[in-house]
Amino acid sequence: MNKTFIIKLLYSLLLFAHLAPPDLFGQGTPTSIKVIAASDQLPIIGATIQLTGQESPKGWVTDAAGTAVFPLLENSEVNINYLGFIEVNRIVKPGSKITISLEEDLLGLNEVVVTGAFAPTTMKNSLYQVKKFDAALIEARGAVNLSDVLQTQLNLKTIQDDVLGTRIVMQGISGPNVKILIDGIPLVNGSGGEFDLSQINMNNVERVEIVEGPLSVQYGTNALAGTINVITKDPTEETLNINSSVYYESVGQYNADLSLARGWKNTSISMGGSRNQFNGFSSTEERKENWIPRTQYLANVKLKTKVKRLNLTTAVDKLWQNSTSHGNATRAFNNRTNKISDIANDNYNNTERLNASLVLEGKLSDKGYLNLVNGVSLFEQSSRKYLQDIIDDIKWLSSDPEDHDTTRFDTWTFRGTYVYGDTENKQGIYLTTGYEASLNYATGGRISANAKGNVNEYGLFSALEIPLSPKFKIQPSFRYTYSNSYDTREIDFLNAGLPLLPSLNVMYKSGENLDFRFSYGQGYRTPSVRELYYEFIDANHYIVGNKALKPEVGSNLNASGTLRKDFLGAKAAFTTSLFFSKIDNKIDLIQIADREDLPDEVPKTVPVARVYENIPNFKSYGINLTAEMAWSNGFRLNPGLGLLARSGSEADDRFYNSIEANVNASHYLKNWDTKINLFYKYNGAISEFSRNQDGSIGVLTLDTYHTMDLSLSKPFLNGRLFTTMGAKNLFDVTDIGLSGEGSKGLVLQTGREAFYPISWGRTIFIKINYLIN
Repeated sequence: MNKTFIIKLLYSLLLFAHLAPPDLFGQGTPTSIKVIAASDQLPIIGATIQLTGQESPKGWVTDAAGTAVFPLLENSEVNINYLGFIEVNRIVKPGSKITISLEEDLLGLNEVVVTGAFAPTTMKNSLYQVKKFDAALIEARGAVNLSDVLQTQLNLKTIQDDVLGTRIVMQGISGPNVKILIDGIPLVNGSGGEFDLSQINMNNVERVEIVEGPLSVQYGTNALAGTINVITKDPTEETLNINSSVYYESVGQYNADLSLARGWKNTSISMGGSRNQFNGFSSTEERKENWIPRTQYLANVKLKTKVKRLNLTTAVDKLWQNSTSHGNATRAFNNRTNKISDIANDNYNNTERLNASLVLEGKLSDKGYLNLVNGVSLFEQSSRKYLQDIIDDIKWLSSDPEDHDTTRFDTWTFRGTYVYGDTENKQGIYLTTGYEASLNYATGGRISANAKGNVNEYGLFSALEIPLSPKFKIQPSFRYTYSNSYDTREIDFLNAGLPLLPSLNVMYKSGENLDFRFSYGQGYRTPSVRELYYEFIDANHYIVGNKALKPEVGSNLNASGTLRKDFLGAKAAFTTSLFFSKIDNKIDLIQIADREDLPDEVPKTVPVARVYENIPNFKSYGINLTAEMAWSNGFRLNPGLGLLARSGSEADDRFYNSIEANVNASHYLKNWDTKINLFYKYNGAISEFSRNQDGSIGVLTLDTYHTMDLSLSKPFLNGRLFTTMGAKNLFDVTDIGLSGEGSKGLVLQTGREAFYPISWGRTIFIKINYLIN
């Protein structure tokens, strides 16, 4: 071989090395992965393939053939995922050509959730057992408000009051210990101290997330029983969308709404308005309705824009509600007509609610996630009393100033969290630090003259999520709490007088299909201004605060295990969950069982008489068994069974057991493009508290009842027109019995035993939604 040939060969090799793709030399061997759908073996276009366990992980996207070619230097773990499918992790060798089949995510394991987590995560990676109700389920239920969504859910009980609205019991613990958020902003509770779920409209809601159990570190001291987070829609398409809907229910409910949304590259805006009208309902012939008539007007606007790597969101929601509480007529002298007539007392209530927020969130760096939430929730209710002559059909305003009032509650929330860790790939240690300030104000005639200032709380919190192994991670966290009204050293952490609330979360995964979660948290809740000083006294209500209330100190344990497997041809998830709660001096709005205890100026026939009291040594525990099954033919079945044990009074050491069961099912008929939905729940008897004549705490029991809804959903005009129609409360339940200590002292309807209104009976409904794109 001559010298000239060797020089030419070397020159050619250098030239080839210079012009050749860099991946061929020193950057790895070309490796090929083809991604297909397991159901039909068709290629998945746009699936993401990403190297795991790297400081700055590389990623690739599959082409029209479902294939991605990329260089590998050594055996590496890759993550393959695509929206709507279950992600897969595989070890891949350099130079290999493999095919990966992805299963449809029929159980929603890869769906993103935000409640409880300091940074967005997926349902299967969340430290919490998150329940999620998406827009499709809300539509299938024909849900007008949040109460409609929750009615047949296990371990949640909704209880109705004609004026105060719908309240909630979660894990046997009543509403003040359940945190209700809209896009992460806490809401001001309503007139009775518990939030009226019927005032949260579902028209602009993307999903509802629920975490049962303690989230006191993240969301404050009154999140011991659980948290409900209502997440509104974000417009994503770069087009103008106009959406309108009408809703009719045979009880006399008429709703209409209109919304507009427009998206651009980095900015989106949406706005909407609704009108909801309900004509009222009574299960008797009396003038006073069990369910009072009301009209609601709602408006909302949401602006979201990108500021470098962060998202800035401004949102405003406004509610106006007018309701009338009719009283029963009595024979009395009308000095305007100078004759005896039938005179009734009617209360006209005007309610305004404003929720506004400014949220800045996103990644500051590869390992820094920031979330700043600032918001205000305002609640104002005005009441005017009129006297109505039923015979001559004339009315006039009461001359007594005590019969008229305007009361307002304001809550300002400032919360910030910073997460240091790889939030993108969910790997390594996460360190979270944050702050929260909750400022609460109250003014008005229904606030007692003895009220002393405002009740404000301030907190600093920190959490450390530690992956002890690929299967096992823990998150200890603490919250320092300060109140301007109470000595928070009563929390007494480690018996050292420290105002620290501890929390511990543990998650263990035994493979891809079995995981366990455990959570423990403490809570400390001071009485609100409403619970201390509120006075709501009219012809139909006697609700008063109690300035002698003590703070609550509680703890909660939750444990759950989920097994996912193929069962009867379905993708199935079976979950067993247990919980235990203990609250010292639990604050509850309890029934006054004996009306003889009422002041002389209050009629003994007042329908609702309650007072705030401390319940010593309150306990609740329970177990829930649920299954979620989804077949590829479009059939879904979600049965559940639950047992709740709730303690009685300080004079009664017994536990009052309540059993509940539910079945939610749906079937998609592909040939008809129609979905059939069934929602059923059995509600066992549940205990409520009452105050006896001697001042002790007694127990009342609400009887058992069943509820079942059936609906059909079908799109028309290529999905632009969507209809849902069906029947609600097929068992025609209206009132349920109320028994126990002092139940005879409750107001009775004519000739009837004591009862509690649950529903307005069997109805049919139809909702029509039209989208212009």
